[in-house]
Formats: sequence, structure tokens, C-alpha cells
Amino acid sequence: MNYFSTDYFTARSKFITATNLHNGRLKSYQIDAEIPLADDLTIDVAIFGNPDASKAIVISSGLHGVEGLFGSAVQLATIERYLAKQQLPADIKIVMIHLLNPFGCACYRRWNEDNIDLNRNFLNANETYSGAPLAYRSLDSFLNPPSSPSRFEPFLLKSLALISRYGMSALKSTLPVGQYEFPKGLFFGGSAPAQTQRILAAHFRSWLGKAQQVIHLDLHSGLGKWGTYQLFAEMNQDTPRYQWLSEHFEHLVALDSGDLVYQSRGTFGQWCKNEFGDLRYDFLLAEFGTYPILRVVKALRAENRAHWWGKVDDKSYAWAKQELLEAFVPQNSQWRQTTLNLGVDLCLAAIDIQKGE
Repeated sequence: MNYFSTDYFTARSKFITATNLHNGRLKSYQIDAEIPLADDLTIDVAIFGNPDASKAIVISSGLHGVEGLFGSAVQLATIERYLAKQQLPADIKIVMIHLLNPFGCACYRRWNEDNIDLNRNFLNANETYSGAPLAYRSLDSFLNPPSSPSRFEPFLLKSLALISRYGMSALKSTLPVGQYEFPKGLFFGGSAPAQTQRILAAHFRSWLGKAQQVIHLDLHSGLGKWGTYQLFAEMNQDTPRYQWLSEHFEHLVALDSGDLVYQSRGTFGQWCKNEFGDLRYDFLLAEFGTYPILRVVKALRAENRAHWWGKVDDKSYAWAKQELLEAFVPQNSQWRQTTLNLGVDLCLAAIDIQKGE
């Protein structure tokens, strides 16, 4: 099987087929969003193993839309390479959450149907959907110009001028952390809980069932060195649990390690930790590297301009969509094979760890 799909609908079809073929229990939740000439958009959840198991491995994909075409491939390959060959132990279940942002995946966007970066939308109950980094306000005219994209724009020269003015580290710690003032801008966290968050709040606990020990791998791409990955843990490095996890997982990075490129508000991982505080819940964001950060930002900026200001039949619109897809799911066959194998190995490691505990 070619695990990498070209679009959301192909990925969904493959996932449903694999779930049914390997005795998974499928649940689907519709997202209210309109796409011309398209079928319904759903978040699909497959549960494998004993529904009353005391341990669970959660594998989620597509929180950032287009990245889900990579995450879906890892999920499919894990099903084929593990569940097709052996049964899970009676005390372990696998919960696969397929394409948390179906609109973004279907439209080759990183954001959802309301232009929300879902990994900035999961605010705590005492937080408000307001505010933006001061530097973001200064950079908005560059990041989100109200015009269709052009492949001939001197993006690199403009970027270097900004880096010279603000410094690269300042930009890294400002742009992606989340903002709540520019609804058409990059990294917009929303003004209220998004549909995806509401679905998770209503149903996630039922997917876990009686599980008391959970390892959650949330699959992403687009950050880091080409063809490698890092695991970002929602915990500090001086905790016993982090020390234990670092002995079992490679490339683990703690919140306070100093290795994080940025820290964000409203993350899915922090929400899970808060929501399931009564469980031993280890949330690990797996980030698989593609291109240098400036190329990724260029792609995000161009696609956002195409979405708001471009025309679907323009060449620049198609170019912007293709640039975004390439930035997060490169066509390079070596990258795909390498990251797919690393992703599957990571999922299998989580299963082995749960077996051993």
C-alpha cells in the first residue's frame, strides 16, 4: 500500500478500510464546514483492542490540517505493520484519532474552517481568547498582506530585513506562539473553542474508557531538521516521569529544557493534561522536520494570502497550495520513507513501553 495520500478523501477512505479490515471500532464526528463539490468532513476515531483495557496508546494526526497527510500515513502503516500481524495484549488498547482538522487537510491549509490554528485554541478555563505578541502587530502587514500571492515576490530579502531588525530568536519566539487579534492572520487562536475542541471535550473520555495509563503521540511535520524528529513532552525535565520517559524514548525535549523553539498558548497537549489530570497521561508531540523555517513561513504566508485574496482559477492560487503541501509533506521519496519508518517505530515503541509497565 502507498500509505501517503494525495488528499483528505483518499486518506479517510484508506483509514476506514484499514480499520474495518483489522477489527477496529470506528466512530465518526462531522465538522460543519462547506467545501464545493465535496463529501462530508469528519474526524474519524478507530479503537483497537479491549475496550475495557487499563492502558491506552493514543495516536492523533492532522491537528494542523495539511500535516495530516503525513500523520495519516504513519497511522495506516502502524495498523498494517502491527495490528495486521498480532493481537494487542488484553490490557492495552489503541485509539487512533484521524485528521483532527479535516477542513484544513481537504483544502491544503494548516488552519481550520475558521482560520484557527487548533494548537493555539485549547485555552484553559481561566484564559481569554485575546491578545497578541507586541511584535506580531508590527509584523502583520508583512505576514498578512491583503493581496494574492506572487511567486516572484522577493520574500527572502524582506525576511532578512526583518531578521536584521528584530533578530531571528525574537521572531521565532513571537510569530508562532499564538495570537487572538487578527482573525485573517497566521497563527490565529480563535475567539472561542473550535468545533474540534468541542468534539474532543464531549467524546475523548469515552474513547479512553477505563484506561488509567495513557501515552499520547500527536503527529506533526514541518519543524526541525530534514528527515529527523523530536518529541516535545508536556512536562519539565526535573520530574521523575520525564526522566523515566527519556530512558524509553529517543529525542525527548522537555518544556523547560531550553531546546524548544517557542512555547505556545492554548496547546492540545496542555488541554489533555488538564482534562485527564486523574490519569497518568503522557502527551508527546512528535515533530518531523522538513525544510528550513523561512521556507515554511513563506509557504504559510503565500497560502493564507491565496485563501483570503486569491482566485481559485489563478496559477498563483495553485502554486501557493502546492508550496504549502511541499513544506509539510515533501514529495521526496527518501524523506517519506525515512519519516514513515521513524513514525511507525515510535508508535511501536509506545506499545512496547505500555506492555512493559
